[in-house]
Amino acid sequence: MLMSVSVQAQSTLQHRHSFFSSLPVQPTDENFKVSRHQVQVIGLDGFREWEVKGSLDGILSPNVIPSKGPGSVHVQWFDSKAPLLRPPFTPTFVPGFHLAISSEEFENTWNNLCPVLDDLVGGVDCKDTEEALESVSRTSVQAKDFVALHHHHYLHKASEPAGFLSSKSTLASLISKQSGSSSGPALVDFVLQPSTTSPQSIQFKLKAIWPVGSAGKDKDQKSVTVKFDESTDSVTEVGWFYREVTEKENMQNDHFLGATVRLDAKGEEVNEALILTRSPVFPPHKRDISAGNIKSFGHGFSSTMSPSQTFHPHSITTIRSNPYIQKTTAGCDLHVLQVLPAGIFVDPFQLESLAPEIGESAVFGETDLEKPVGVVPGWGSLVLVKVQPEESAKTSRWIQSSEENATTNEKTATYTSTVDIPMHMRYQPPVAKEDPATHAQVAVSWPIVAWTCPRPVPDESAAKKLFQISPLPLSLLFRKSSSEPDQETVDFRFLLPDPIPKTYPEASVSVPVGRLEDLEVVRTTTFVLAAVGTLSVVWALVKAVTGRRTSKGKQD
Repeated sequence: MLMSVSVQAQSTLQHRHSFFSSLPVQPTDENFKVSRHQVQVIGLDGFREWEVKGSLDGILSPNVIPSKGPGSVHVQWFDSKAPLLRPPFTPTFVPGFHLAISSEEFENTWNNLCPVLDDLVGGVDCKDTEEALESVSRTSVQAKDFVALHHHHYLHKASEPAGFLSSKSTLASLISKQSGSSSGPALVDFVLQPSTTSPQSIQFKLKAIWPVGSAGKDKDQKSVTVKFDESTDSVTEVGWFYREVTEKENMQNDHFLGATVRLDAKGEEVNEALILTRSPVFPPHKRDISAGNIKSFGHGFSSTMSPSQTFHPHSITTIRSNPYIQKTTAGCDLHVLQVLPAGIFVDPFQLESLAPEIGESAVFGETDLEKPVGVVPGWGSLVLVKVQPEESAKTSRWIQSSEENATTNEKTATYTSTVDIPMHMRYQPPVAKEDPATHAQVAVSWPIVAWTCPRPVPDESAAKKLFQISPLPLSLLFRKSSSEPDQETVDFRFLLPDPIPKTYPEASVSVPVGRLEDLEVVRTTTFVLAAVGTLSVVWALVKAVTGRRTSKGKQD
């Protein structure tokens, strides 16, 4: 059993604290107070991101740090009850627990890093025997739950595993010191990977995001203090960012401005130049708060499962964009990614035949249509559709239309694309006699809708990438840089659900369920029907052979 220890003196951690105001408030001496070894942010109403980088040498005891392994571990957790993250954050995280092992040698990497991962975040069971796997709780993470995606192995759980970020986990203590509130973070993103500079060192990167002020649970908590700790910190950087208000905010540009302050070991303050960055999220439709009518067209999507009560529903995603979509997405591809639970699946052969209508598709995970939900070994599957906006596509091409602006009554050109994915439901476990339910509700989160654009050559003078964390399942499906394995070769630009909900939306399908008291009747009926069918086949064979012999005798 690994024992976590407090952060040791030789640890050199690099912190970055970023604050986003939902209002266009510039950082001033009134709300951004800087003193030696301390920065205080006052009157914040938005979101706060904390990022820390370091080595396990300063977090765990040296005798429990494993040797440098052949792969990396990536964990994401997004609270389903947290308010939907607004731009400039990537707001399209499917709620729940996500874990990826990136390695050509999955078993080797899992055995090497699993004990450390369990010590750091909790909720992971590292037993590798079949008997042990069957005996542990299904709420913990197990090796057999992973789905293969290229050279990655990935799993998703709708709720956190038992023991995840418990008081015994090392990272929970780090996060709690940074929270500044009674509520936990809305998003946690953690990466564990071999160091590129030290042969035997393992590096970690951790990000956590909290809603602050009216966006979070602690509505009165609008002041945050960031301190520099000389015993553990190598550098601390604090930034405040706010939306740039322009006439084209909902058209081509959606920029954010900000300034940063760096604190080093000498306690000096280094003010950096003003930062300008583009949001990874397309500007949404502007709607009238009371009536909900669109005042200015932006971009957005909606999704539904239809019909809502069936064994064969369709996931129908409708995407609407403003006239500038063709200018801002030149050279980019539009993708729709569904993260499906065990109770619902797609037929990859059916999707392949529908490629001219819905676009190219890729399916990862469980697709066996014969398995009831209780015997599916993993959590479900991933379905990625590359939308084809060409004229040859029937249902997913861009359809240009003219819509009326609710404010100006002027006609505005918009583009619409629809992706219709046929799906299939698994048989649900039967219910007990005392349970009056006749149907089970299977919930599925709305898909992730994103454009993937070629990443330009890095420019040292360009603004830093702020707040941008790609949803884990999406980032696994696209090629990484050979020189920087943790960097994607594409830029993701996301669409928001429309209208923007308070939390990430989900659809559901109602499926009939059997009853345990009918089990014996079903077994008996099945046995009788199977016996009758078998006897019918035997009788048909006997009759056919006898008839052939009779016919042959007459010919003789």
